[in-house]
Amino acid sequence: MSSRHRALALACVLVTTALAPAAVAGTVAADPSVSVDYDGDGVTVANGTSQVVRGTADAPVGTEIVVRVRSADDTQPAFLKTATGVVTENGTWATSFDFERQRANDTFALTARFENGSAEAEVDGEVVACGEDCAETPPSGTPTPIPEQTRTASPTDGPSAPVAFDENIFLVDRGGVAAIPISFASENGGDENEAVIVLGNESKSNYELEAVVRDGDDDGQAVLYVDTSLAGRSDGTLSTSGGDSARIVSETSLESMLDVADYDVSLYAGSERAGDPVDVGSLVVQTETTRTSTVTAASGTESSPDRGINGIGLGPLAVGGVVSGAFIVGGALLAALLLKG
Repeated sequence: MSSRHRALALACVLVTTALAPAAVAGTVAADPSVSVDYDGDGVTVANGTSQVVRGTADAPVGTEIVVRVRSADDTQPAFLKTATGVVTENGTWATSFDFERQRANDTFALTARFENGSAEAEVDGEVVACGEDCAETPPSGTPTPIPEQTRTASPTDGPSAPVAFDENIFLVDRGGVAAIPISFASENGGDENEAVIVLGNESKSNYELEAVVRDGDDDGQAVLYVDTSLAGRSDGTLSTSGGDSARIVSETSLESMLDVADYDVSLYAGSERAGDPVDVGSLVVQTETTRTSTVTAASGTESSPDRGINGIGLGPLAVGGVVSGAFIVGGALLAALLLKG
């Protein structure tokens, strides 16, 4: 074999070897899945504190499972509870809820899902009477959650009512403005075009706001905007979509912007807060999203202590199994240099 042919063969071997790790890494993993453990026709919990819900998930350790429990059928008062479980090394997850305020025979729908929405499981549930001591031991010792996962707003699935939320989980970064869409069943004006919204609970979250929202343009819709940077510190906490209006009845005073937390949101039909809410939701104020800039060094832009094979930097790329346009060009350049020699 001539030296020219040997050089060409060597270049092909180098390029093929570097590409091999990428081919292995390209194997498609099994689809993620999540399930809820229960006996009989659905999940059963007692009307007491610390009621544990658990299940399994085909996902990496530390993956967060968002669990939502929402009242169903004719259960009154309506309720919505959210909690988070974390996938363990055994592929299990668990979290607990407080059902002490619910009554026996209340029904609910329980949804467990990955935060990115890639898989979801839903099951019916029922509350039963608590015995002498029905509290369970809350889950403990769970792994550290995988970072940079956020909850996704979910459409509301409750029964029809004079007013209702279009979604029941409202996401906002701390200091940002949350949008809460409200639908009005009637377009005839009067009290039927008004609703009372209660955000937070002063005894639980040290913040509570009550306001009356009016569908002023009679289109059956209103969007209420909540400025988390002004909440409790300004008259500008609330604003609405064009033609509609909001009037604050009461609001807790704060010294700084609304804290990162989940805040209950309750909706009442009419212009006064009376009876049970017709719909419930949750305002999730989360830590402000941060973005990490990634700088990719182009060929020749900076020097490296390890210049790789023939001083053109292919060594680190081959070791890392990185396949990119720059690598292919580098491989061609290597072949050209060897052929030239």
